Amino acid sequence: MRPHLLIYGTIAIDTLVTPKGRVDCVPGGSGLYAALAARLFTADTVLLGVVGDDFPMFWKDEFEMRNGIDFRWVAKRPGRTFSWTGRYETDMNRRTTLRTEEGVQADWKPTLHEELRGAKILALANVTPRLQMCLLEQCLASEPRPVFIASDFMKSWIERERDMTDQLLNHSDLALMNEEEALSFSGQSSITAAGEYILSAGPRYAIVKQGSNGSLLFHHRKGEDDVQVFSFPASDIPCTIDPTGAGDTYLGALCGYLAHLVRTNPPELNDILQGMHYATVAAGKCCTAFGTLALSKLTSTQLQTATEQYKAKLSATPERWGPHG
Repeated sequence: MRPHLLIYGTIAIDTLVTPKGRVDCVPGGSGLYAALAARLFTADTVLLGVVGDDFPMFWKDEFEMRNGIDFRWVAKRPGRTFSWTGRYETDMNRRTTLRTEEGVQADWKPTLHEELRGAKILALANVTPRLQMCLLEQCLASEPRPVFIASDFMKSWIERERDMTDQLLNHSDLALMNEEEALSFSGQSSITAAGEYILSAGPRYAIVKQGSNGSLLFHHRKGEDDVQVFSFPASDIPCTIDPTGAGDTYLGALCGYLAHLVRTNPPELNDILQGMHYATVAAGKCCTAFGTLALSKLTSTQLQTATEQYKAKLSATPERWGPHG
């Protein structure tokens, strides 16, 4: 059966240091965060990635049984699992990568198995653009092709593989970057100019994630050259413990919502906007505990309730959000 959503990203062992504390060797990775968010909308989500033989199998069992994450297409290879160590400053919008070890991911290439062909939505979470393109080319060569392709990026990999980044953007319907990545990639000095620059590289939509300041959607009006911008404030959370994975959660929740629509045609602007409400709230929930803990405990009902509250607050304060330009 044609899967609704195919997510490709890292599955990692993380060490996280924030002003609220430290945790060592916890599950993480862009693919895992995205899948945990997407499962809140659709059970028909496939996670693709690779782990080493040091990846604790009880993690796999726990995520499968508690969260319904299907690890059938996660490869296991001799060697070390991708790992990341990061430290956040008092302003948790700012972080420093202390160590990155690619491990088995460095030499592994994703393979689009026959059962995975024809996914309606393709979410390319943070992996090197070279590997993202490797999977994307296989999807584009199969029939039917995905109706919607969303790609997320990381600054160091953008800089290291700029040519591949440009190719990926040219084939993507939606590009997601954080503020630092957007400014670095575009060479622009303002977020508005950076968002417009990303659109000029090929995608129909561009989202710039701004951490605790929310997110911006840039969109070319159909048949027109001018750019419309929508701003979304961050959701209110009682206390930020650890923002790791919030951007990946955003991608997963948005694509999970779009996959839930189960359409044969590409999503429209209003679909993207509705999905961004859920993505914003899910990303906020992710930040309320270390690692994947808060996200793995979040239920669809809880997310729906919190999103309705978020939307009600936006309606009461229209000056904080909405279209510009």
